[in-house]
Amino acid sequence: MAAARGITASADALTDVSTGCVKYTSRVQLKSGAEIRAALLNSTMKLLGTVLVFAMLSLAGGCSTSQHAQTKVQRKPLEKHYREYKSPSNYAWRDRGYDPKTGNMITYDHKPRVELTDEKTGKYAFKWIGYDGKEKTVIFQRSDVLDVIVSASVTKVSDQQYSYAYQVQNLPSSASYLKRFMVQNFASDVVPEKSGVFFVLEVSKSSYQFREGHWLSFSDASDHVQIDPGQAVTVHLTSSAPPGLVECRATIETSLLAPPDEEMPSALENLLPGYEEFPKGYTIGPNESLKTLSSSDRVKYVLEKLPQIRDLGWITQDAFVRYQRFLQSNDLTSVLNRLDDDLKSEQITTELFAIIQTIK
Repeated sequence: MAAARGITASADALTDVSTGCVKYTSRVQLKSGAEIRAALLNSTMKLLGTVLVFAMLSLAGGCSTSQHAQTKVQRKPLEKHYREYKSPSNYAWRDRGYDPKTGNMITYDHKPRVELTDEKTGKYAFKWIGYDGKEKTVIFQRSDVLDVIVSASVTKVSDQQYSYAYQVQNLPSSASYLKRFMVQNFASDVVPEKSGVFFVLEVSKSSYQFREGHWLSFSDASDHVQIDPGQAVTVHLTSSAPPGLVECRATIETSLLAPPDEEMPSALENLLPGYEEFPKGYTIGPNESLKTLSSSDRVKYVLEKLPQIRDLGWITQDAFVRYQRFLQSNDLTSVLNRLDDDLKSEQITTELFAIIQTIK
């Protein structure tokens, strides 16, 4: 308190030789207003300097972490686009039947609403008042509660045949088991492996999400197979077409538990998503248009896709700069000579390795 008022106290030590005792005398000094302001300014500057040092250290630590994270490739999980489910605010009353006396349609307010029952698993209760006046409930689970990473590799089994392997990881952070993996291709001779644990079907082009190219669906069709969080499954296909960038999707089981006595009203049914809610991303797959490209055109293809490949986590920033420089100067020898070492040191992934190998 005294220091705050500009008063300082000091003590002088006096030694009494005869007694060997040390005696203390104090003196009080009054500071002027200018001295007080100078002292406060000095303290403030010291405080700001300390804060600045801590901020610079934190920034340096963050930069160091970021740079360290880029020293090895890390594939990105499939993207998810969050969709909010709310009770419909505008809806038409439900038709119950005709009035036997007037012949007019009888309508009633069925009060459709949506309630979140489990945020972790993405489960909702779709509720309404049924024709019998009793409350009805359908349990709905959103299909994007999966966290999935897809890893693909390609083996050239002959001059005219490539074997594709897709490892689909259902990450521990997922809230459900993996039901289906879907992958795109642009070739007419794709043969999926049908002896694996997943059942294979060709996806119809009736939905706009699957109109480009051809899509295969690998799905869990057995009660004995379930890819739980933390587990993975590998599926295979073969084709004469070399690898190019393609889309892929994954999903959970999306069935609804509806009441047996009536259908869900349209006000709630219209809220149900389609395939657009499936987590989606990119991998590699057969692309027969690449078969007819010249070596220089294939280089152009890789250069065009390289920024997207970097964003997918298939190449580190340092390797990206190096590969881009080599390809722009048409130095294929340097690129091909680095492939094996860069793959072993995790500078590139098996996806980019497979794409570049086709430039040979």
